[in-house]
Amino acid sequence: MAEAQSLLSLIARGYAAGREDAATEALCFILSRSDSARDEFAKFVGGNGQPLPIARFSTQQLVNRAYPDMACFDDDDNHVAFVESKFWASLTRRQPVDYWEALPDDRSATLLFLAPASRIVGIDEDSLWGVLVERLRNADYSLGPVNQGKGFVTAKSTDGKHRLMLTSWDALLDRLAHRIEKDGDGQACFELAELRGLACDAIKDDDPISDANLKKLIADAVKQLKESGWANTEGLAVGGTVGEHYARFFCLGGAITGLRIDYRAVKQTGKRLWLWFWNSSNPRSSVGLEEVRDKLGALAEPGLEWLPKDVCVPIDLPVGAGHKARLDALVAELERIAKIIDPHVPTYRRASTTD
Repeated sequence: MAEAQSLLSLIARGYAAGREDAATEALCFILSRSDSARDEFAKFVGGNGQPLPIARFSTQQLVNRAYPDMACFDDDDNHVAFVESKFWASLTRRQPVDYWEALPDDRSATLLFLAPASRIVGIDEDSLWGVLVERLRNADYSLGPVNQGKGFVTAKSTDGKHRLMLTSWDALLDRLAHRIEKDGDGQACFELAELRGLACDAIKDDDPISDANLKKLIADAVKQLKESGWANTEGLAVGGTVGEHYARFFCLGGAITGLRIDYRAVKQTGKRLWLWFWNSSNPRSSVGLEEVRDKLGALAEPGLEWLPKDVCVPIDLPVGAGHKARLDALVAELERIAKIIDPHVPTYRRASTTD
């Protein structure tokens, strides 16, 4: 068993489906017991040096037909903030609109989403932030200018009352840790270290771009392409060099190719997944490398500098998306490339009907 980062993390492993709940309960516990942590949290979610008047916290309380992971209340028991804890799970159908609508209209309030740092990168339409904003926009709620810093993104409603925030676990926990260490709260420091260990393990173990999850994504995509008739895996399997690359080989639209995880590429280009065509003498190939290069055109550039004779196409996946969304995007992109190479009906479906 892989080494756990904390006792809390070790215990939570037995309840993998509830890691987000366990992390939320731990965060609520720390904020409820530590004045320093609560004060710093109130400043963070308030923004602009104006802390929210947070007096207490509660988890899994029914609000507007949904259950936000954590609710924050003032001295009069009014809601002033909601917190949603995410690791790699997708947004539910009620997020963020139902929680946004439950924020009070007569005072400043914040809706905060916590997520791994890699889900905070970017504010385009495919990012987690982009999805949050789009869903609010589709419900006729608009936001003002975006403020993006290290590990967080935030924007206020156009009337200035409500704030949407997206921040990483690291950014929030670092901020809380700095404050409670400064104030000498040893017990809270210990408890926060336990929570940090849980968050670290949950993020690492379930990371959708980890090798295990990316290999599963590749296998599922090739399986779907075989079922649709665009791919054939007969006589082709898995290959690669440990520490250099991994590839699942198959025929796509008549051309021999492979979905390649390139460890050198991710360090130099930031792109891990590539569709790799090379000059193969495999008899199952009906489309040669130069024909592939000619048909793909700009898609084949610039490729990988250490494979200058091959055609290597980077494959981008939705940032912060779950397995199904990433799979759908990967299959759609591979089918698009297959149709460029063979602009007819699915290659292997056609072949099977003419035999």
